Amino acid sequence: MADRTPVELAEELLQLVKSLYNTADSTIGDQEAYDAKKRVQHLSDLITRRVTGPLDYTILLAESCHESAALRFVTEYGVADCIGDGVKALPDISKELKVNARYLSAAMNCMLMHGYFEEVKDSSDSRAFKNNAQSDVLRENHPQSLKAAIGFICDDGFKAAAYLAEAAREGEQPAAKGAPTALNLAFGFQGPAFQHWANADQAWRGKRMGQAMKQLHQMANANVVTDFDWRSLQSPLVDLGGGIGTLEMALTKAYPQSPLNFIIVDIAETVKNALAVWENQPSEARNKVCYVAGDFLASTLEATHIPCGQPTYLIRHVLHDWADDEVVAILKNVRSAMLATPPEEATAADGRSLPISRSPGQTPRLLLCEMLLQERSGRFAYTTSIQVLALNNGIIRTEPEMVALLERAGFRVVQSHAMRAADSILEAVPADI
Repeated sequence: MADRTPVELAEELLQLVKSLYNTADSTIGDQEAYDAKKRVQHLSDLITRRVTGPLDYTILLAESCHESAALRFVTEYGVADCIGDGVKALPDISKELKVNARYLSAAMNCMLMHGYFEEVKDSSDSRAFKNNAQSDVLRENHPQSLKAAIGFICDDGFKAAAYLAEAAREGEQPAAKGAPTALNLAFGFQGPAFQHWANADQAWRGKRMGQAMKQLHQMANANVVTDFDWRSLQSPLVDLGGGIGTLEMALTKAYPQSPLNFIIVDIAETVKNALAVWENQPSEARNKVCYVAGDFLASTLEATHIPCGQPTYLIRHVLHDWADDEVVAILKNVRSAMLATPPEEATAADGRSLPISRSPGQTPRLLLCEMLLQERSGRFAYTTSIQVLALNNGIIRTEPEMVALLERAGFRVVQSHAMRAADSILEAVPADI
């Protein structure tokens, strides 16, 4: 593509946009449309690079951190909420939010340039603003609000990423066990981020992170529920590191008649929180979900508490937090559990009996649902790879890299599922079956 002119790139971009917005053309499929939108994003960036040139574009990229700071500024102060459904003058916003008017004016200028808010005339000589579709998603109670996500990305993630160079100097392998993360250096604490956020004075960060993950998954992975045939899976599905069961909530809501049941495995603290959350779910959904407190990195299969001999296992948004050797250890533990003889009876965290239904001779399956760096990936995948590195020494892998780790752990990949999502699903079985 390096030898293509900006005009040629623009012509391809125009054809893609026409294919997306020409209502008379019904030949483009949902997946094709999703991929076309990612291609539009890529072409737009490429045209900008070609037209502006290396000098201008490099400085634009460097100074994008200031745009992130402006976004955090207006979101954290709640400017969109303050404006509401009407028009509000800058001095009134400044007074109501108790924020310096010069700072506010500069931040609003930056946001206006990106299409957020609209500046309007009012009866006074002051600048005045109203919300638009772009700024509405910054509002607290908007159904597609990104307020928590912006706070998390532009605060924790932004500050941590600023220390990536310093974290890399701590050793040749930043992902080595025990190495300080960029987040450790940025905020001056030791140990894992989740442990830090569990402290009373930082718990608000952990709560915001949880809300942010929900908003980001809705933005990037909402179609995972519809674009994979979950109902065809053999029940029960063992979800390793499934957290409070956000995916299960979505699946039980989308497919209330599905016979698929779930066993979610996570650490004891998360299981306790999850049980409290599921108390507020409809009984029909609640009855389909069991919890087990476990540790998928324990040194023995028995110590992991991974349910054995089940037909379907899922690992979702987990492996990007771990180095290669730890990923292989997790996968080997899962493989051992898949091939082990199931007990005659096992008990969930709430005292209910765990469902066990794998038929003799049936091949167990592992679904690996992760964001992968691939040709069809948008910018979000690449920026997220920097984020997980800064926050937890994690890494977003390519599909060949993930397949190689599965093979090291004794699996073979039987199918790769693309979706209208940042995530992909790799379906694998034990290699010797």
